[in-house]
Amino acid sequence: MADIFVSYKKEDAGRVVRIVEGLRAEGLSVWWDHGIAPGSQWDQTIQTELNAAGMVIACWSELSISAPWVKEEAGVGKAKGKLLPVRIDDVDPPLGFGLIQMADLIDWDGDTDDPHWEHFIAAVRATLSGEPIAGLEKPVKKKSLWPVLALATLGLLAAGGVVAFGMGMLDSILGRGAPAASGPIGAVVGGPTPPRQPSEAEKTMFAKAQDSRLKTDYQDYLRSFPQGAYAKQIREEILPICAGEMQKVWKPPQMPLGQMFRSASVTDGPGDVEITYDNKAAACSSAQDAFKASADSYCLAFTNSLETRNREVGYTIQDCVCQEAGGNWWCYTDSTYSCTYEFQTEQYVEVCG
Repeated sequence: MADIFVSYKKEDAGRVVRIVEGLRAEGLSVWWDHGIAPGSQWDQTIQTELNAAGMVIACWSELSISAPWVKEEAGVGKAKGKLLPVRIDDVDPPLGFGLIQMADLIDWDGDTDDPHWEHFIAAVRATLSGEPIAGLEKPVKKKSLWPVLALATLGLLAAGGVVAFGMGMLDSILGRGAPAASGPIGAVVGGPTPPRQPSEAEKTMFAKAQDSRLKTDYQDYLRSFPQGAYAKQIREEILPICAGEMQKVWKPPQMPLGQMFRSASVTDGPGDVEITYDNKAAACSSAQDAFKASADSYCLAFTNSLETRNREVGYTIQDCVCQEAGGNWWCYTDSTYSCTYEFQTEQYVEVCG
């Protein structure tokens, strides 16, 4: 069973997944309903995980504050004294949760160096250990401006006796009969900001992720461009529907193949003709060439027994030790080779979309 049960509204999954991943990166075990195994009984699984969890994190958003399931799950955490609410939108908590202090992750983009995130993690650990939580936000009920505005309007009416002006002011305050904005025909006042155009680097990184569909590639994009043109789409539409599967991948071995061995000047030629060397340089060159040929042969023989690619042989050639007898030279070298390659294997990956 997990340390933490995360309660949230389905539509917020793209933002909540960042919180879940951040908690897991801190070494904490987390359960949310994306972890329900196929064929499990939904209600029973949720009830089991909720009762067993060490704490409940309720993610308050514009949607979740009116979601019965989220409020019920948060109520279980509250009853156990293990509830940590966190705001992901600028909202007041639902009725019944107004006196519980909250963490604030509004507009958090996944940066684990953000002070809000660091404070949130401290609050999580304190809740799990039963320690007091310092510095959390105390929910404050937002005061309505209506009484103040109504009194001001009535004051104007009483002082000036101008009923038409007073009623017009009141209509304006309440948003009734507001005059049309002035300006050229077709002008948009306070319209939405046009979306930012992605840079070429963003396009390239997003295209790579779209091609591979790997969760890690999408996460690389978010780390590089947390506010990028495709960030919202990735968080809200792509990451929530990732699933694990086995894929064939090419990867290098943990250690390259290689060893040191001794190779000597070649003295037997074709047809058993003896080869001699009248100088040290020629004898040494023969020994070193013989070493490279043997290393190539060893590497090829090994990699041919596997499904491999990108085979390369590297050499660390040492100086020769030579001797001369009767005008003939003979040398040897104790050198090292390394054989690098990639082999195909299956690996568990998370694929999105």
